Amino acid sequence: MRHSSMFASFAVATLACASACSSSGSNTGGPVDTSGGSSSVPAGGTAGTAASTAGHGGTASPSGGAATGGTGTAGNGASGTANAGGFGNPSGGTGGQSATGGGNAAGGSSGGGSAQGGSGGSGAVGPSEPSGMPIPMTTNVAKPTGTPGNLTVLNWAGFKAAVSFTFDDALSSQISNYSALQGTGVKLTFFLVSNNNGTSATWTQAQKDGHELGNHTAHHCHDDGSGCAWGTYAGSLGAELDQCTTHVTQTFGASDVWTAASPYGDTGYASPDSTRFLLNRGVGGGQVGANDNTSPYALPCHTAAEGEVASTFNSATDSARSAGKWQIFLIHSLGGDGGYNPVSITDVVAAINHAKTAGDTWADSMVHVGAYWRAQKLLASVTPSTSGTSKTWSWTLPAHFPGGRYLRVKVDGGTLSQGGAALAWSSHGYYEVALDAGSVTLSP
Repeated sequence: MRHSSMFASFAVATLACASACSSSGSNTGGPVDTSGGSSSVPAGGTAGTAASTAGHGGTASPSGGAATGGTGTAGNGASGTANAGGFGNPSGGTGGQSATGGGNAAGGSSGGGSAQGGSGGSGAVGPSEPSGMPIPMTTNVAKPTGTPGNLTVLNWAGFKAAVSFTFDDALSSQISNYSALQGTGVKLTFFLVSNNNGTSATWTQAQKDGHELGNHTAHHCHDDGSGCAWGTYAGSLGAELDQCTTHVTQTFGASDVWTAASPYGDTGYASPDSTRFLLNRGVGGGQVGANDNTSPYALPCHTAAEGEVASTFNSATDSARSAGKWQIFLIHSLGGDGGYNPVSITDVVAAINHAKTAGDTWADSMVHVGAYWRAQKLLASVTPSTSGTSKTWSWTLPAHFPGGRYLRVKVDGGTLSQGGAALAWSSHGYYEVALDAGSVTLSP
């Protein structure tokens, strides 16, 4: 529950942006939790279409899972670990491409444990690909055979647009409604205030289920140290951020924290955030375009107004779809806890489902979409080097970039390779380039 003085200042600060907002891992990270959810799959069924309640990161047998969806062996090949915060790297089978996404497929049974940060979101169920990202609806796209050249990154992993639903403050209504949010099968971002509901097992479960736990500081203070909502100012903005990150990793089992959200939307947090995180969300209204000049430390959003209904959320999603952009949503209370701008869980779930089922929209956590967005901008700025008839694009990922990420690209023709190995063409219309490799080469 917020302090009354804080709530008043929160209302003043955030209402100022409400109308504007309304328009709108490391590869060696945490071990797989093999005690995660299980999925009941009829004998002989296709494991890749297991129910969305199956633990993420578990493996899936391409020839049908056990009747009770036994324990997944998950992880990187058969090693039993998964890319923390990243996407699974299938080494066999067709698992990991259900609506909830998942970790690595190595031909095990369909129910499995969790991999921190496993992929999710909307997209057609289909064969596994290296990234584990959701697969666009496009099919039967022929491999290009023209003149080698014209390396192009697909916007939003091949989808028309993207959306991310973020939830601030670690409020008790988010905890009590977690099962309904998890039931959507979409990966969400929870920006936690570590001094509020700081021991709730829900946040441990959320990271096991593949949702993102972000940093919303230790005490939710203004950038001048005033108006702290939960506790006393830590003495500096850096201390506020660092205390929260330490709490999230040590208490809830997250392997790292990649994104932050500024309390009250105060811009003073942008500078310390830029030395600690990949992204920071503000409260200003708007959407993010592929390759646009939006600051990664002042990402805009649509802030849910009190009592906002699904159709209003959906209008913002549809606007992003029409514009080919990324819409981030900011939601506070789900009712009954005294939190800011309460909205009905029914309307929030309906809004998430609308985005998920649109078919042309990538619905995923802020770090998943945001890492792709930043990497696309990075590659677009690279001038390739030439050696004989081959061209090589090389890059250095920005600080605090999660491991195990990919970009989807296309070329007019030729062979793309990394580490001397040719990349496979996907019939959905792209090659998948591993960002950890640091370069990609195009040859005749």
